[in-house]
Amino acid sequence: MFAGKSLQKKAPEVEPEIVPEYPDDDDGDFDPMAGLTAGVQRRVLALKKVQTKADELAKQFAIDQAKLQAEYMLKFGPLWDERKAIVTGEANVDNFDVPDDGSKDEGKIPEFWLTALRNTDRIGAYITERDAEVLKYLEDIRIEVLTGEDRGFKLLFYFASNPYLRNKVLEKTYELEADVEVVPKRFLGCPLEWTNPSMDPTVEQIKKRVKEAKGAKGAKPTFTTESQPCESFFNFFDPPAIPDSPDAMADDEMDSLQEELSTDYEIGVTIKDSVIPRAVEWFT
Repeated sequence: MFAGKSLQKKAPEVEPEIVPEYPDDDDGDFDPMAGLTAGVQRRVLALKKVQTKADELAKQFAIDQAKLQAEYMLKFGPLWDERKAIVTGEANVDNFDVPDDGSKDEGKIPEFWLTALRNTDRIGAYITERDAEVLKYLEDIRIEVLTGEDRGFKLLFYFASNPYLRNKVLEKTYELEADVEVVPKRFLGCPLEWTNPSMDPTVEQIKKRVKEAKGAKGAKPTFTTESQPCESFFNFFDPPAIPDSPDAMADDEMDSLQEELSTDYEIGVTIKDSVIPRAVEWFT
């Protein structure tokens, strides 16, 4: 989905999201109880009943955790409002102990979010020069936590008026199954409304020579221009679809889809857990 480039900056220390690993129960005809005595088998079955209860409790924990996160997002809101006002120049700031260097005060922090994203290992590698021209107008990124049976989160990207995008807000939503593990249910993007096809960084124009017709030898060559998809950060808003019946997919197709989903989710989590709460550290 994205192209890789050299990484640019070591990440600030943050608490990583811990995703536990679980044994694979799909081992074909293998019988894990074979060779165990009847007494041990009974105790293993008793343990599985305990595990079922633990899994149900873990599901409830995930639901309650999402509610708590949503509650604290409301508390973070005023701080992120203050940050946005400083970045965009809506708020004045103290002089601190910074000596005057004679430069003109721009009254804002230019390219704040573009720089923060570019400096992030997981994301910066996917931002092309054409993407950067659009992301210069990015004014804020926020998160909404989804609560209820289907946990997850939504990322919101707020743009100032610009010559590229008509959208004022771009959204990316991650819906997860109410499961112990992180199981994607649905990743949702949004339509991108470009002011002009030439402004769309997700496609590139390829000039191709038109094959000469018979009897036209020596004629002046003619060319046609074709549009084709290309690597872009904005492909992030057009995520891979999760099929209703993944078991019907070929193994190589399933592996490719899982890799895409994993990469997509890692980028989303990085923005949620690292970029948004620690943006100034990524900027500097």
